[in-house]
Amino acid sequence: GGFATHVVVPGRGLCRVDEAALAEAGIELATLSVIADAVSTPYQAILNAGLRAVDLAIFVGIGCVGAFGVQLAKALGATVIAIDIDEERLGRTRGAALCVDAKGDARAIKKQVQGFAKQEGLRPTGWKIFETSGHPAGQELAFSLLGHDGHLGVVGFTMDKVTIRLSNLMAFDATARGTWGCLPEHYPAILDLVLAGKVELGPFVEQHPMSHINEIFEALRRHEMKLRPVLVPDFN
Repeated sequence: GGFATHVVVPGRGLCRVDEAALAEAGIELATLSVIADAVSTPYQAILNAGLRAVDLAIFVGIGCVGAFGVQLAKALGATVIAIDIDEERLGRTRGAALCVDAKGDARAIKKQVQGFAKQEGLRPTGWKIFETSGHPAGQELAFSLLGHDGHLGVVGFTMDKVTIRLSNLMAFDATARGTWGCLPEHYPAILDLVLAGKVELGPFVEQHPMSHINEIFEALRRHEMKLRPVLVPDFN
């Protein structure tokens, strides 16, 4: 990657990319770089949750990480619900059987999810919930959706504190687990899903010259970027 000339890493931590297959799929190598972090982290969270094809998966926060998580869960056979306050993000989401506007009351949102699960013949328990917003309100909403035998995967990050009733984990015999990064051995499986067209990268990525790095970082700090920026070297 970007530090290839400065850092030596063990070969077992690398994922071989077939450039011919990449070209056939119409994917640029620069775009593929988002697998490291934005795609692989929700994939690891999904594995940690033990997601099965019969499960209901709920993603709270459909930025790029959440949007990739929705596609991954769908590709693995789960029925997926996407929740966000941004209509543009919900409209861009791929793979969700239901998109929910999160601007409503948490109890109303949970009732809507329960109604959908019943309508689709899904279990009312054992939901797999993934917090991918990195926002206190999103984290509180995700926790409020936990029910009996549920699992909460925390992927979003914020320095802000949240207020939750931790005893819900005990009362519902539920679990919560955070995920930071992905084990290298899972990268080939993720790459296969991308090359097979089951996970789309392009609609959620935009490329910028590396020389614009300071401007991009400032835009990220101001929360102005809707897509995942990829910085492409343009120095001689």
